[in-house]
Amino acid sequence: MFDPESFVKEITPQVLEAVKGERVVAAVSGGVDSTTAAILMYKILGAKVVPVMIDTGFLRKGEADKVKSMLEGILPLKVVDKSKEFIGGLEGLSDAEEKRKKFREMFYDTISQVVKENGATFLVQGTIAADWVETQGGIKTQHNVLVQLGIDTQSKWGFKLIEPLADLYKDEVRALARYLGLPKEISERQPFPGPGLLVRVVGKLTQEKLEIEREANDVVEEELKPYGYSQYFSAIFESDGKLDDEISREVGRKVFVYNARATGVKGDVRSYGKIASIYGDVDYDEMRKVTSAITKYDVTHVMWKIAEKESGHYTVAIRAVVTEDFMTADFAKVDKSTLEKIANKILKIDQVKEVVYDVTSKPPATIELE
Repeated sequence: MFDPESFVKEITPQVLEAVKGERVVAAVSGGVDSTTAAILMYKILGAKVVPVMIDTGFLRKGEADKVKSMLEGILPLKVVDKSKEFIGGLEGLSDAEEKRKKFREMFYDTISQVVKENGATFLVQGTIAADWVETQGGIKTQHNVLVQLGIDTQSKWGFKLIEPLADLYKDEVRALARYLGLPKEISERQPFPGPGLLVRVVGKLTQEKLEIEREANDVVEEELKPYGYSQYFSAIFESDGKLDDEISREVGRKVFVYNARATGVKGDVRSYGKIASIYGDVDYDEMRKVTSAITKYDVTHVMWKIAEKESGHYTVAIRAVVTEDFMTADFAKVDKSTLEKIANKILKIDQVKEVVYDVTSKPPATIELE
């Protein structure tokens, strides 16, 4: 069983020996992993650590201000606004892996500049075990997995990398955060991917989709916060697609298949399949059987249609999961009345045509859609 006290005692001399008094930049994304890694290093190294949050334009609504306020008196966080550069560099890209890899290049080019400006030698980031397991397994590229892929950060970007949480899983990171005395709003904060809302704008990135996703995600987080799910958020994709007669016959109900694709994991390898949705009132046990039948086809995520309107171009998916370690996860059995309440609020956003709920576990889906 993980013992945070023993972990800190073990890692402290290792960090001191590695750093040898040099300055360190700690990258904070707003999620629990990077925040815990930064605070751990700050407690060990003090003022030698420069905590930095890069506003890539893919942060949640008011994220930078919220995180900075939340860490006031705990961590002297600097926010660097590079939103125009990131959105401009990624707008128009569609492929999930291409977006993640392009983001990685832009992110570390930016961090490299921050490291140089602060006269630092090292970069600390919150890579955890699940990140590099998924990347090495070819499921999806985690932007913060570098050394495990043989990328020499010192020759490429001019900094050495420290990843104090690389052998920990999510539940262990939370235990460490609690041991370090961090408030519950940090230790229990739900995960947020380094590329942020970029990986929740499924398919082609446009400014319009990004801003709709930012608003919709804010609604989902506000409404589902009281329920304590492991992770909950929204994603957006185009509503284009068609009824699939073959799959519909197989499962005995109408199955709509979108043109959009999303990442999944089948047989421990990455699958980049289609997104499907089903109609009607179904209990969650039956839903699980239907989803299992549909994902035998080229489908990685199955959605349950909650509400729709005549106009609009986009589908917003609500995603809520329950998990211990984020290596596997089950969809949360959210009450339909709660989903309808959320859907009705989201449908007020211009250009949203329908709202659906993701009823796919991991595997065969990944938690994020990209």
